[in-house]
Amino acid sequence: MILDTVIAHPVAYGLLLAGGVGLGLPMGPAVLAAGALFGGSLGLLVVLAAQVVGLTINWHLCRHWCRRWIVRHIQRRRRWRWLQQACHTPLSWRYLILLRLALLPTALVSACCAVSATDWRPYTLASLALAVRFTMVVQAGAIGADALTGKLSLASTALMLVAAAATAGLAWISSVHLRIHIRQAKV
Repeated sequence: MILDTVIAHPVAYGLLLAGGVGLGLPMGPAVLAAGALFGGSLGLLVVLAAQVVGLTINWHLCRHWCRRWIVRHIQRRRRWRWLQQACHTPLSWRYLILLRLALLPTALVSACCAVSATDWRPYTLASLALAVRFTMVVQAGAIGADALTGKLSLASTALMLVAAAATAGLAWISSVHLRIHIRQAKV
């Protein structure tokens, strides 16, 4: 009964998704399911609204309540030494956008940005780059649902393939630039 309500109402689904994002849970399957349940357009609106609310909750959670724990956790990891520097300096727009476009876990990137000395405004604006990623995932869910019901069109499939290629290209380019930026920071 409760599950039927959550699935039937985009607002309830959005609140559930926002809560998961706010707590830093991996919500990729829920983003994909939003496209399958609500279609490409409504599913994308639900996901974008939920992500805005969830990332805001996550930012404040990491910045104010969990900061000490996150910094100690980063300090214990030898491979994450480069993140220690980020904890004390504001991250540039370019770096923030590269972090968002790289196919890194959203919760990890959000926690690192919140722990850093980065201000809320650049973090929020750079997070708009996630719209590309969410659009791709929601559309994949919508196309998957159309394929299961036999309503799949050639145009939507072609559009999805172009979007997948563009997303993969952006992720690859951003990861290359991110690695270069990290190496330069280590010097």
